[in-house]
Amino acid sequence: MEPIGLTLQKARQKRKLKLETISKKTKISIGYLKALEAEDWDAFPAPAYAQAFLRSYAHFLNLDSDELVREYKKYREALPEALAKKRLIPESLRPKRVAILPLAISITILIAWGGWFLFFRSPTLPVVKVSEEKEPPLILKATIIEEVWVSIAIDGKQELQELLQAGDSRTWEAEESLEIKAGNAGGIELELNGEFLGPLGARGQVVTKTFRREKNDRY
Repeated sequence: MEPIGLTLQKARQKRKLKLETISKKTKISIGYLKALEAEDWDAFPAPAYAQAFLRSYAHFLNLDSDELVREYKKYREALPEALAKKRLIPESLRPKRVAILPLAISITILIAWGGWFLFFRSPTLPVVKVSEEKEPPLILKATIIEEVWVSIAIDGKQELQELLQAGDSRTWEAEESLEIKAGNAGGIELELNGEFLGPLGARGQVVTKTFRREKNDRY
């Protein structure tokens, strides 16, 4: 069987369809459609979403969606286990790479400066007043998987209501509380202060959830 992306692209071109038209019909963003045709699987939040969008796109083009999904699963099974696990972890939760050499140079400079300071200065150290640090805000990030209507209230004040499409993303910030209500809870995926929470609820379910700041920065 020829590659999945090439099969999709040939079927679309044969029917003389533009990606913009297909996006409006399927509610799949143009970016995800391009990723499917390019087989850029890393562009999707998780394999489950790539599989769902692939099935919808293939069905729209009157292709054998089951066969294409099976081919995608074979590709997934062929991946090394470590790589497969890595792709299941949201980008925001992956450890950041640190440049070792610049860090080592900075530490060396600080140690040298500290030695000079202790040698030439009086042993009496100045009193430094430490100001209270402001607690970090609540930051809620949403990734839209399917069309969903959302309503947002920040710190008890209604901020907005809007209809979002697959592929959209939003970020809201609050000091004390943040309430979100979604008309299709399975179509919206949440991340709170860098912690991946997953879908708000089940597909088609109306869910309201409030995040509040509590003691020890727990929500």
